[in-house]
Amino acid sequence: MTARRVITGVGADGRSTVVSDGSPPSAFDMGQGGGRAGANTVVVTELWTTGGPQPKPTSVDPTVGIEAFTVEVPPGAARWIFVEYGGSLEAAIHQTDTIDYDVVIDGSLELILEDGTSVTLEAGDSVVIPGIMHGWRSGPNGCRLAVTMVGFQR
Repeated sequence: MTARRVITGVGADGRSTVVSDGSPPSAFDMGQGGGRAGANTVVVTELWTTGGPQPKPTSVDPTVGIEAFTVEVPPGAARWIFVEYGGSLEAAIHQTDTIDYDVVIDGSLELILEDGTSVTLEAGDSVVIPGIMHGWRSGPNGCRLAVTMVGFQR
């Protein structure tokens, strides 16, 4: 599968927009597959990276005891979530103090940005949302996505 990566950001007019839409620039063939994963190889595609130290891992499950979902993530902290949308649902335009790394696992989802731009994402597509205004509209059959959220200080 060829990875598609959508990067969002802020345009010259100060509103959220798409700044890149296409294949990621860095893919690493870890075997003899000619850039494609197969039985004897692995291809690693760099989707996005950030600098800075991460907290020391522990064996404690930090999700135990969470009673309600919140989009708030403290600066420097990370949250990895799995989101399932039913068919044709809409999430209003919103903004969080997080950088979100989203990968569509199944179905389709339309990303709606402040400047009126929309991008349809399908299984295998990814998008980076760096704390900008955005909304969602799921496809008729719904959507499942994996999301990593990293908090930042605005």
